[in-house]
Amino acid sequence: MLYKKNIEALAKRNPRLAQIIDNTQLTGRYVIAPSQRKDKLPSLIDIKFNKNFYNNIDPYRVAEQDIKQRKLNVPDLAVFLGFGLSYEACEYIRQCPRARLLIIERDPELLKTVFSTHNCLDLINSSNVFFAGCEDIRMSYPVIFNFFNMTANMYFLKAINVIEQPVSFAVNKDYYLNSLQMVKEAINQVLLLYGNDPYDSLLGIKFTLRNIPTIIDYTGIADLKDVFKGKPGIVVASGPSLDKNVKLLEGLREKAVICAADGSVKILKHHNLPPAHFVTSLERVIATSYLFEGLTEEDVKDSYLAACPVVVPETYANFPGEKIIVFRKFATFEWLDIKKGILDIGPSAGNMAFKVLEYLGCDPIIMIGQDLAITDDLVTHAAGFHYGSDKLTEKDLIEVEGNYQERVKTRPVYKQFLLHYERDIATYQGTAINATEGGAKIHGTQIMTFKEAIDKYIKEDINTTSEIKKHLKQIKHKEKERQIKETLKKLYHAKDFCNKTIDICNESLEKCAVVEEILRRTDVAPKGEDYTTYKANMKIVEDTVQKFATNDFYLILMHYVQSIYIKVVQDINSIKHKQSDSPERDVLLLLKYKELYSVLGSLIKKLLEEFDISIEIMEKFKVEFAERKVK
Repeated sequence: MLYKKNIEALAKRNPRLAQIIDNTQLTGRYVIAPSQRKDKLPSLIDIKFNKNFYNNIDPYRVAEQDIKQRKLNVPDLAVFLGFGLSYEACEYIRQCPRARLLIIERDPELLKTVFSTHNCLDLINSSNVFFAGCEDIRMSYPVIFNFFNMTANMYFLKAINVIEQPVSFAVNKDYYLNSLQMVKEAINQVLLLYGNDPYDSLLGIKFTLRNIPTIIDYTGIADLKDVFKGKPGIVVASGPSLDKNVKLLEGLREKAVICAADGSVKILKHHNLPPAHFVTSLERVIATSYLFEGLTEEDVKDSYLAACPVVVPETYANFPGEKIIVFRKFATFEWLDIKKGILDIGPSAGNMAFKVLEYLGCDPIIMIGQDLAITDDLVTHAAGFHYGSDKLTEKDLIEVEGNYQERVKTRPVYKQFLLHYERDIATYQGTAINATEGGAKIHGTQIMTFKEAIDKYIKEDINTTSEIKKHLKQIKHKEKERQIKETLKKLYHAKDFCNKTIDICNESLEKCAVVEEILRRTDVAPKGEDYTTYKANMKIVEDTVQKFATNDFYLILMHYVQSIYIKVVQDINSIKHKQSDSPERDVLLLLKYKELYSVLGSLIKKLLEEFDISIEIMEKFKVEFAERKVK
């Protein structure tokens, strides 16, 4: 049956959307009608509004002409508002086979009707095509974000082609305009994720390099993967609502896995509660280390600092308990290739706590103190928070949907955390419960009080502490020795690669100068030999970017340079998107290529300094480690 094949294929790509479509009743609103073409290719009619999506003479020709008349200088990325009979999407791919499409459809009945009569398997099964919609567009945010966050797509975020299906757009205009707002929000979050300051990224790499001895010395979260499968986990954050229910944590330490964001450690101490099993931390600032100042070994007994090694070394030093290494999904950690466990962690310690519990297999995951909002009297944190509440004014705040109030006040950075939670929860296979008892609404969670969650889900002892200790492995001396040797080899190779990349940038800047001189001298109208020379050098300037498409560039440099690299490549594609090939266009492109190669060269020189420092640290660590064996 055609419908069954289509819906089963969609369920593998987007199970939530497939379920919505499958649960939708057909009312007869949409009629598939044969056209006058010889092959009777069907058209689609909306009975409710008496509108034909195409025409009865040649429905595909309508879609073909629509795509053909659009200016597609850079066709790689397209957002389709409305699905119709898929003719527009199919024609777009026929004209631009490498294109990647996000298809947003408002009406699940339309998709169910089309899936019942039309073979859409090529589109549904394509890894280049994402489907979203058929519900409150806010719920589709994770799918929309994931589409734009694909590596191949992020370079075209300023060159997006928006294709409206005329009938769908006319009937559901508000929905599709809201969808475009959601697209804009997702793109903004992608850009934030990759940063706008390479020196901020350098901090993470700098601290990671300096933390390599700690990485080698301590075990990783990988030892605990799925150890607590089906057992309850609790995220403890430091929002103001934590005051309402923090005392209910008493007696739960062996009945659940408790994972606390770093800012809530002293709050638990303030309430004379036992420490959490895991404390997450990932901020690359010295202030994070102050969160643990004054704590004693007894305060964190049987508690593990589950930090990402981008933190300042003082954060590890100030925590008086055990450590466990948690890698973030950064190229730097792939490059290190020391097996500790890599998680796709969001921007906050609370986001990280959720992902740690998911990695451990916890189900349900219950969140408390995760307000992601400010109280009406501008309180930001629970009592006992190390720094007290931040000083805020109304102009610093925005509004979002609340758990118990229609709207609550929040900060833009908290909204980033919220949106990342929604992404994480969309892919989480268990039950996510927001027991915050206040704060902002996280779509995809069940809302209940912490007491209700305890009564329903936390019933028996699971011997949490002993299970953690039982599964954490001791790293053998020989293995550490091997890791030191291999890491030093990587560091020396990285230095060599950086120098070669600087040479490539300098050579490309020389070609930029040749092109610039010709365009200036000929008043942007080169002819004859000048034109030939200008075109040959411009091609070299443009093709140089392909030299960066290597594994070494991705692993060693990309996390550091990605903010400038992605931004400039986006600008380049935007210029190509808006203008056809011409010397005038090349003037604009040349400015961008010069920016790319000059900034890359200067940035990499700074990274070389960090590699030198790291090599010195590791050579010293190598000697100290050898002395350990002697002792």
